[in-house]
Amino acid sequence: MNVKLRKTEAGLQALQSREAGVRLPARLRTLLLQVDGQKRTPELSRLALSLGTPSDAVETLMEMGLVEIIPGSQIITPVPVAEPVATQRGVAAAALAQVTASQSKPVQASTDVGHTRQVTEEDDQEPLVSTKLPEPFQPIALMMHKVTDTHLGTRATMLKRRISKSETEAELRLTLMALREALAKSNGYLHADKALQYVYPTLPLFSFKTTPAL
Repeated sequence: MNVKLRKTEAGLQALQSREAGVRLPARLRTLLLQVDGQKRTPELSRLALSLGTPSDAVETLMEMGLVEIIPGSQIITPVPVAEPVATQRGVAAAALAQVTASQSKPVQASTDVGHTRQVTEEDDQEPLVSTKLPEPFQPIALMMHKVTDTHLGTRATMLKRRISKSETEAELRLTLMALREALAKSNGYLHADKALQYVYPTLPLFSFKTTPAL
């Protein structure tokens, strides 16, 4: 407790006459004299210890009704609030940071006919997400880029271009279906759905069937 204290009427009377009212030990009386409406309880507790009185002497004066708290003088220490569990937006932000960091690295990309080529400077500067795509879906597009890089790598250059050029929710949803099929072709639908588990809550497929592994 960190508050300012002042003497009550009983406290003033106890100091004015040693005969009337409450009789105080000398050291407790000295402590009561120090209560002036400006000192706070921590300071008065330190004074109590310096006078040789018990550490709870200030509380004793309060219990005896000789001092009282000045209203509005309490200092409340804010309680730290624990950080919330990571949300889908937090996951998307992390994906954005990782994708942005990797954007500047040159990679080998392949065309549909299987010929490898070096990504050109123009490719490297191409935005990962279309500015025409509604803002709520831009983090999802970035997550789709991350999933594509992680699980398909250089085999999915055209798919990543399709993600980058998606300008509407409908186009992005169709691209998501294509990405799911590409992932399933490599490792099955269970693997595809696990890789896209953070995308589905914001951009669920209209309907899809999980094909059991053969």
